[in-house]
Amino acid sequence: MMKSRLLYPDVLRIMAIIGVVLIHVTAPVIGILDVIGEVRYWWAANIMNSAFRWSVPVFFMISGMFLLDPNRNESAKQFYFKRLARVLPAFVIWSFIYYLWGIRHELNRFETGSFIKGMAEGSLHYHLWFVYTIIALYIIVPLLRLFVKYASQGIIYACAACFIASNLSMVSGMLGWRLATEIPQITGYIGYFLLGYYLSITCLDLKRRRLLYGFGIASCLIIVLGNYWMIKYFPSLGSYFYNYISFPVLITAAALFVWFKQIGFNFVTAGTSRLLYLISSSVFSIYLSHVLVMEFLYGWHPWDIVNSNPWLYVFVVTALILMISFLLYLVWYGGLYMLRGISKLPGRLPKVQELIGQLKEIYDYREMLRNMVLKDLRTKYKGSVLGFLWTFLNPLLMLAIYSFVFSSIMKSDIPDFPMFILVALLPWNYFSQAILQGARSIVNNAELLKKVYFPREILPLSVIGSNLINYLLTLVILIPALWISGIHITTAVFSFPIVLFIQSMIIFPIVMLSSLGLPYLRDLEHILNVLMMICFYLTPVLFPVSFIPVEFRWIFDYNPMTPIINAYRDLFLYGQWPDFGALLPMLLVLIVLNTVIAVVFSVLQRNVVEEV
Repeated sequence: MMKSRLLYPDVLRIMAIIGVVLIHVTAPVIGILDVIGEVRYWWAANIMNSAFRWSVPVFFMISGMFLLDPNRNESAKQFYFKRLARVLPAFVIWSFIYYLWGIRHELNRFETGSFIKGMAEGSLHYHLWFVYTIIALYIIVPLLRLFVKYASQGIIYACAACFIASNLSMVSGMLGWRLATEIPQITGYIGYFLLGYYLSITCLDLKRRRLLYGFGIASCLIIVLGNYWMIKYFPSLGSYFYNYISFPVLITAAALFVWFKQIGFNFVTAGTSRLLYLISSSVFSIYLSHVLVMEFLYGWHPWDIVNSNPWLYVFVVTALILMISFLLYLVWYGGLYMLRGISKLPGRLPKVQELIGQLKEIYDYREMLRNMVLKDLRTKYKGSVLGFLWTFLNPLLMLAIYSFVFSSIMKSDIPDFPMFILVALLPWNYFSQAILQGARSIVNNAELLKKVYFPREILPLSVIGSNLINYLLTLVILIPALWISGIHITTAVFSFPIVLFIQSMIIFPIVMLSSLGLPYLRDLEHILNVLMMICFYLTPVLFPVSFIPVEFRWIFDYNPMTPIINAYRDLFLYGQWPDFGALLPMLLVLIVLNTVIAVVFSVLQRNVVEEV
């Protein structure tokens, strides 16, 4: 399926959703040109926002490309049942979610009549306009398909008529003129539907493509400068150039569509194409959820583009919002997968008694778990001269390097800096190594899985266990090093098992999911390596959080390893009890999360042998 699938629409969808999130992140700055002291911040937001105005139109163009194909063998009834059955449930669910979000500070205001009225009027949340438009377009798709089939030569003229009519209506409305006949903006989105299908079946020669690319670049510049001109001199009229159906946005979207189609992306590997398909499948869910995520994060820790570096801030925030939204999609998709499993195979989802039975089964195989842990410990340094001593030498060498760099080259004023690093470096190594090695636990034992039966949970648990023992053994270095440095161990050290347990609860779901995912997507191993490197520098291992500029500190606040590292420093370095006010709520969330992941693993692991 992956080889025959067109890849450029998947890439376009992914780029478009990135653009949509970036537009929403920069949008609050666009309308306040007159109150921003540093105009360069506004220009940065304006350039980024303008450069991605094509994002939403491209969604409609891709839909038209696939849905208007007259050769699709389905009746109007089949189309409605297939498409509306997907969109309407999501529409109702997200309307309800956004309604609750709007009254979150006064939940006693919930009224069924108010919710139904708001859903009918489209007033529950501004972001849901896209769903209303999609539903309206889906309703007329069978008619558009007939038009495409019997009037194929007139598609481009119909596109032009749609865009001219919608732009005429928009401009007249901005000027305060009243047309004799109202022309709704949906006319422009019908034009995008038709244009997407037309460009997908039309091969433009090199000369026309270059001409279109040139107009696309010029249109992007027109959007940037035109928006400044409108806001500067006609702020009450709004911005024509930012409107999704304006001619500059239309030309930019068409140029991008043709460019991506010309590239084709057929050169990518099978694994990458599978990853692209997975991410592309999540785009609609990300579109619906990302505004909620963005508003939640802003309410928790407000950010301000005007008082920070916009070129760094915008992309970091955009990446964070996309990552959380994608994780929400995975949870949603996993839940639907299990529900489908229940409907097809009754009783497939384990009941409480079965879960208890599975835990008992793991306990019955405890001898195997112990042997797997010992095997991991023995084979880790098998064949090396120093052997098990590398367990102690690795952190000592890393400590020596970091101490030299930050004490001699990049001098640090932190007291007991070598111990400051060592206390954080050891648990970080446990965290990163357990995840990276645990992700390969099922793949590395493929032959064993095919020969004998045993609870699959044994494999990732054994990797976590071996790395846990490695970490505990490194305390043989830490405790004497603290004593030599003049740092006294206090009774706060008795909280160490609690902090270690919470850290292990963070590791467990990541390892379980990644070990299941790697057999299906081998690129996941490389993705995890990159993520671990990024997380290392977003965790206060080499420096305290107080060293981070205030405008970027919120990034560390969202990192679950930040309170863990701080807790280790509190109990070992500063001799004080950790902040249980932050740790205990995290523990409660982790208990629920780990329970869900255990259920998901028990359901999904049944077919993993076929993939390895």
